[in-house]
Amino acid sequence: MTNSTTLARISEAMKALSAAKTLDDVLQIRDQAEALRVYVKAASDSLDAANAAAEIKLRAERKAGGMLDAMEKNKGGRPSQTGCTLQPVSLEQLGIEKTQSFRWQKAFGVSEERFESYLRDCQKQGREVTQAGLLKLANGAHVGNNSGNSEWYTPKEYADAVHEVMGFIDTDPCSCEVANEVVRADTYYSAEQDGLQQEWHGCVYVNPPYGDGTVEEFAVKLLLELDAGRATQAIFLVNNCTETRWFQTLVCHASAICFPCGRISFWSPDRPSKTPLQGQAILYFGTNAKRFKRVFSGIGFTSLVR
Repeated sequence: MTNSTTLARISEAMKALSAAKTLDDVLQIRDQAEALRVYVKAASDSLDAANAAAEIKLRAERKAGGMLDAMEKNKGGRPSQTGCTLQPVSLEQLGIEKTQSFRWQKAFGVSEERFESYLRDCQKQGREVTQAGLLKLANGAHVGNNSGNSEWYTPKEYADAVHEVMGFIDTDPCSCEVANEVVRADTYYSAEQDGLQQEWHGCVYVNPPYGDGTVEEFAVKLLLELDAGRATQAIFLVNNCTETRWFQTLVCHASAICFPCGRISFWSPDRPSKTPLQGQAILYFGTNAKRFKRVFSGIGFTSLVR
């Protein structure tokens, strides 16, 4: 495929996306753009061409996210104000995974100005246009992410309390060899292994990364693993971002919650312990809520949720 042919296909895809009125049409354009991006990236060293295809893909995902968001708000399937046809069907019927729907709706939440600015920055700095890069913008500038560092290892006091409640930890989806010396999970996934792409089984402990914008994705992933029955009980340690939608959703599904007395002093082997600028919350999911309350009452205010 010549460069001129590639540019022509990208131009055609952009026009088709602007005219697309149904979710099926948008998804088809998204898949075509992704296939083109993969081909261009493998067949040439043209970052501009690959990014042009990636841009179409992201624009399609943002449009799909907006349509999915509207579908959730309009179960009747009536046409939206934008003229898009909102078909009252399930994600399964559409062939869309829950995590895809979540990410696309999150991308849709990025303002048009910030989205266009992201694309310009990638072009100026010679960076690859990616969904992950866009989703970092969607996370916003929350004080819980102001360190820019994702390595916040669980202190022994908290790991011991987790073991006392659940008996053991089968899976820690966001850890490393050093951190696991304290957490002592039977199975852990490093950043390279990407716990978001793995199945979580049994008793799960989650202390998600704080600086890369994926906290919300780990929250959604946990609920999906619990719903699927792969995770039998879980403890989730996170900043107490009580105003966010993902935190509110977690609380609604939790069995108990603890707000530690004082901010947690996290650790790392190559630098002093550090304390974030806000407090934390520890949420429990499972049938041992009373045991959780008894154990964590020594750490801070603890209450049963349901």
